[in-house]
Amino acid sequence: MAVALFAANNSFGRIIAGITQQMDYLERLGIEAIWLSPFYPSPLVDGGYDVADYCDVDPRLGSLDDFDDMVAAAHARGIKVIVDIVPNHSSNQHPWFKAALAAGPGSPERARYIFRDGRGKHGELPPTNWNANFGGPTWTRVADGQWYLHMFTPEQPDFDWSCPEVHAFFCDVLTFWSDRGVDGFRIDVAHGLAKDLDRDDLDRWHLAEGDDMVDDGTHPLWDRNEAHEIYRERRARAALLLELALPGSAYVYHGEELGLFEVADVFVRFARAS
Repeated sequence: MAVALFAANNSFGRIIAGITQQMDYLERLGIEAIWLSPFYPSPLVDGGYDVADYCDVDPRLGSLDDFDDMVAAAHARGIKVIVDIVPNHSSNQHPWFKAALAAGPGSPERARYIFRDGRGKHGELPPTNWNANFGGPTWTRVADGQWYLHMFTPEQPDFDWSCPEVHAFFCDVLTFWSDRGVDGFRIDVAHGLAKDLDRDDLDRWHLAEGDDMVDDGTHPLWDRNEAHEIYRERRARAALLLELALPGSAYVYHGEELGLFEVADVFVRFARAS
């Protein structure tokens, strides 16, 4: 359900509660799971995929209480709830990005996002010649002269997944929604989290997926081998949460489209580390 689309029209209101009201109908249809597109607070530059707060419900769609009621109503009818998580980028209205702009170059706040110095005599040229997926340049310059990467729109700055704070933050986000009864997660831009921007051949590649896509993990932006480690960590944490919270045997879907192994190879390691 693309719930964020309704937020543009305030006359709908409380869409989350509306889903709850229609749960009997969904049960009669034989629905086994509900998959919600982003419903988080957002400026809606990209249909909710520009998230300003990962642990709340956009007030145009409802409240956390409405969400809890929906999950309870779904579970009472044997219906699972799956939600979208957007870990590649945030909204430029997210508190972290505002802090990054205020803190300046070299700060821990900027380390959460991908900031780079520009090229040219005075840094007036972007770090690469890439075009964004939605058109236009993929770098935007800020007041102090640095540039930040956005693979989609300028309002969607990319996180830097080499920063441990980003890992910890999204583990907390998964825990937050798991604690509220969410049964699974769909990861947006799952194959683009790991990036290699410290190399000399960046201009020969394209950000938009096309003829230069490779399957050996060497593309600077897409399907890099380092992405596997990110999802191993996530699956281990998800497995631990499920084992602690659910009766009986729990299974974690590993996402074979990413070529990932079963969660068993990392669950014990994570459990011991915790």
